[in-house]
Amino acid sequence: MSATAVLAPSEKRTRTDLDQLQGSWTSVAGSREARFLIAGSRFTFEFLDGDIYMGTIFLDDETHPKQLDMLIEEGPTKVKGLISMCIYHIEGDVLRWCPTKPGSDRRLLGFPSIEDERYVSMVFKLDRRRSR
Repeated sequence: MSATAVLAPSEKRTRTDLDQLQGSWTSVAGSREARFLIAGSRFTFEFLDGDIYMGTIFLDDETHPKQLDMLIEEGPTKVKGLISMCIYHIEGDVLRWCPTKPGSDRRLLGFPSIEDERYVSMVFKLDRRRSR
């Protein structure tokens, strides 16, 4: 018998949302151009026309919509140390993401239109060239 065990289909390890989020994401829809890098539980978020945010993410993929909290550890002084409560949906190489204003105590219950100027609702595509 070979040293490599073959798992039955029901025993195959499924990828968690955190696994699927790993890598470099580039915005493809939304009010601003941005890049989102996730490595482990750390993130870097860059608006291409401005600010860069860095910190730690915390996921709750058991809720609907799924929740992703971003503790901002580096970035503009006014938001350092605050949490942005986000909602997200990931399907393959596409990530839909919408944060609240850092420090807000209310989370969105659904995704607003990406044209709604009250929110930073965005769609990202995984950049396979940068996510190896």
